Amino acid sequence: MSARGVQRAGLLAALLLLALGAPAALASRGAGERGTAARGVGGVQAFLLASAPDSFADLQAHAGSIETVYPTYYECEPGGGIAGHDEPLIDAYARARRIPLLPRFSCQDGPTVHAILTEPGLRARTLAALSTLARNPSYAGLSLDLENDGALDREALTSFVSQLAGELHAAGRRLTVVVDGVTHEDPRRSTGFYNDTALAAVADNVFVLAWGSHWAGSVSGPLAPLPWVRQVAAYFASLPNHARFVLAAPMYGLDWGQASGLATADQYAGVAALAHATGAKPLRDRSVDELTFAYTRAGVTHRVWYMDARAIRDRLAAGRDRGLKVGVWRLGGEDQALWAGAPARP
Repeated sequence: MSARGVQRAGLLAALLLLALGAPAALASRGAGERGTAARGVGGVQAFLLASAPDSFADLQAHAGSIETVYPTYYECEPGGGIAGHDEPLIDAYARARRIPLLPRFSCQDGPTVHAILTEPGLRARTLAALSTLARNPSYAGLSLDLENDGALDREALTSFVSQLAGELHAAGRRLTVVVDGVTHEDPRRSTGFYNDTALAAVADNVFVLAWGSHWAGSVSGPLAPLPWVRQVAAYFASLPNHARFVLAAPMYGLDWGQASGLATADQYAGVAALAHATGAKPLRDRSVDELTFAYTRAGVTHRVWYMDARAIRDRLAAGRDRGLKVGVWRLGGEDQALWAGAPARP
């Protein structure tokens, strides 16, 4: 059996245990339909990595806490076009649990994003294809994640989102747009690609990636310092339609090796296993509310920064305290104390 066949078989077994015979999906659901969330975090919008079985398993384990799920089904092809496919087993599970499912269309190649937004023929074809995708009976709508374009395409993105939102709303579907987390809007910077106010005026939700202070190609450091996240929350809470913004937290870590200068990403479970294997002693940097440790392997010194349950809860609280919705990237491998409500240990 192929790797994909093994994955599908595993998903099917889980689905048979948990979801067969349940009612059909609703495009949206009220608070009274959600059931009882876990004692820890609830009402969370979450991305699901469709290629990772642990991500689907995590959805099953914490379905009562998930308000909306965004599986990573579709992406752009070089030069335009849409690649990918859905996972019927994930669709069926979300439908059975009445969790609105909005698959992600992701394009993170800047030149391709520019072409989609500015070349009339490609733009029209992409809008038509996305509108058709969103009409899948299993979907409540679509998540749009366009990245790495510049501020010069700010208006082109806004008009693209406005047109797509109009088509989806006419079909009874929702639209979520992914944007960078910022503390103020500056059209002159790369983050000026996103006109947050204009996007929130037409999209149902705007999913704010409240991390990136340090990244794989930067020097080592915290992913999402809590004081900065609070400033991000304050900024988005000050905008019109602020209740449409979703302040999102990362649930992973980055491991920088001094030799390469590039970091590798891993989920909490992998980072915790690494700390145990190397005998490292993680400590919480209280100025940023993240865990960190160092270790040496093959003569190379590494520095790791990562998020545990306490760090994630603190960032979600920063959003909720400002009247924002909250979300996470991504389900699978995170600190399970997040959902149980147990205190996170440094």
